[in-house]
Amino acid sequence: MLRFFLDNSHKGKESRGPVTDELIRLVLDSGGSSSTAVYVLAWALFLMVEKVVPPGVLTGWLLGMTAIFGLRLAAIRCYRKLAKAEGLSFPLCVNVYVGLVFLTGVFWGLAVFFLFPPGAILEQMGLVFIAAGVTAGAIPILSPLRKLYYWYICLPLLPLSYRLFEQGGPLYLVMAIIVLFYILVLINSATRMQESLFSALEARFVNDALVAHLRQASEESESLNLELIAENERRKATEGELVQARDAAEAASRAKDEFLANMSHEIRTPMNGILGTLQLLQDTRLDEAQSDYVKTAYSSGEALLSILNDILDFSKIAAHKMLLEDIPFSLRKLAGDLATLLHGQAQAKNVALVAEIDPQLPEMLLGDPTRMRQVLINFITNAIKFTEQGEVRVRVRVLSAFASRVMLRIEVCDTGIGIPEEKQKDLFQSFTQGDGSTTRKYGGTGLGLAIVRQLVLMMGGKIGVESEPGQGSTFWCELDFSVAAKTAQAEEEKEQEAQAEGPLQGHILLVEDNKVNQMVAGKMLAGMGLTVDLAENGEKALAALAEKRYDLVLMDCQMPVLDGYQATMAFREQESQNGKRLPIIAMTANAMEGDRQKCLEAGMDDYIAKPVKKEMLRTLLGRWLTTASS
Repeated sequence: MLRFFLDNSHKGKESRGPVTDELIRLVLDSGGSSSTAVYVLAWALFLMVEKVVPPGVLTGWLLGMTAIFGLRLAAIRCYRKLAKAEGLSFPLCVNVYVGLVFLTGVFWGLAVFFLFPPGAILEQMGLVFIAAGVTAGAIPILSPLRKLYYWYICLPLLPLSYRLFEQGGPLYLVMAIIVLFYILVLINSATRMQESLFSALEARFVNDALVAHLRQASEESESLNLELIAENERRKATEGELVQARDAAEAASRAKDEFLANMSHEIRTPMNGILGTLQLLQDTRLDEAQSDYVKTAYSSGEALLSILNDILDFSKIAAHKMLLEDIPFSLRKLAGDLATLLHGQAQAKNVALVAEIDPQLPEMLLGDPTRMRQVLINFITNAIKFTEQGEVRVRVRVLSAFASRVMLRIEVCDTGIGIPEEKQKDLFQSFTQGDGSTTRKYGGTGLGLAIVRQLVLMMGGKIGVESEPGQGSTFWCELDFSVAAKTAQAEEEKEQEAQAEGPLQGHILLVEDNKVNQMVAGKMLAGMGLTVDLAENGEKALAALAEKRYDLVLMDCQMPVLDGYQATMAFREQESQNGKRLPIIAMTANAMEGDRQKCLEAGMDDYIAKPVKKEMLRTLLGRWLTTASS
């Protein structure tokens, strides 16, 4: 029954939702008072027309209205109980109540039709007023279900209009028309009231939903805010831990750098004495056995120095502190010098060492000659080490040349033992060799190729190996270089190298605190034709420089009383008044990255790291001193 009277004119909004439920609730909440009012009016009509209407009809009608009134009250009571317990979900009592309201309208229509007394004008007017009051008073009560209201007002008023028309005469005709017009007014009023009520309820429920949503959002926001606060606290704690970890890592890195620097210095200082003494011993008269012993000791010392250099290079690469130079150098000359230098090592194993240089190779390239030398010397010494017979061939080929750039492929091929394919992928890893067993025939730390790989990658190149067991190996790298024009500085250096041959002339001040290194360096310098004075520390060096005029100073850096850096800076301040600059060359066991720059910033002119080789020292001094021939 209820579904029949529901209004579907709101574009689907009137389907069972909170607004519709609220409209039904409004109708039933006012059901008690409206039912009572209607029953009171029914008695009023009964009393008004009892004298002019047959008693049987009137009594039957009143009994019907009484029964409807009782059933309406029962339905309302049932609804209120169920609404509290279950909510409004079309229970039977709601449908019964709506049906009884409709039936009430039917009984009012019957009353108007059958209880309209012909000729009794007073009773007729009373019936008209009661019918008007019943329909008008139902507007606020039944307008929420306006279809029900339409039926409720039309059931009594349309029969009333009909009976008025039926009486005839202008007065009754006017009253009939007024009743019809009254019906339209009531319908319009109910429609407007229902629409206003619907809009108000809809706005209220939207607002309630919005408030609920805002409340939920507020609770969620508060929850999120608490989570953010907790997360912020956790992040602060994590940041604090990260800062501590970073500080600890930086402290560990500084400690490692200091340890490596001290280790390098402490090892290089005695190594300088060992290798220097062996070089001096080679210049004396030795029998064949003694000469072999000296060569063996010198070779072992150089192997130990090579291991030290590999460890330092590996540490610098791991700490991302390795910096590459970008200066002009001759790869042709570098490869030729290495072939000459390592010829004796290859010859001792009856292995031929051959260099093939592409004629198209430019004379000068821009790069780091020291690191390029390290790559080549590692390839070549490994090839000699693992080759028992045959040859080692060094090839430098030009793959492409465009404008001012050139792509090179550098190969070192040997006829040695070769490398199994499954071992090749691990060759360029740290501390790895082709044979890692403890009884391996060939020694080494396994760092050389790992360092070479990193250097080649830092130079933007590629590196690899091609090998078969028993068929030899080819280690290669491909590098891209900028071509450098021949500069006046390069020509001048070449001229200086040519002039550096022959005995040197000059008075040298050697500043060195180690007695062994004093002896070794003094003998080397004297053998080059130089006069040497000694100073044990920077303070005595300044005193000596104040008394005599020297042609060059060889300055150690780490010394007691006054170190080499402080002594150099103090002397440069004094020297600025004289105008002529005295060459000061650092000769130090400090060989870490940045030590050379530190020496130059202190005012020194050049740098050579210990252990000092006689040939390298001779070449360096030849740049700063005149020779006897010149």
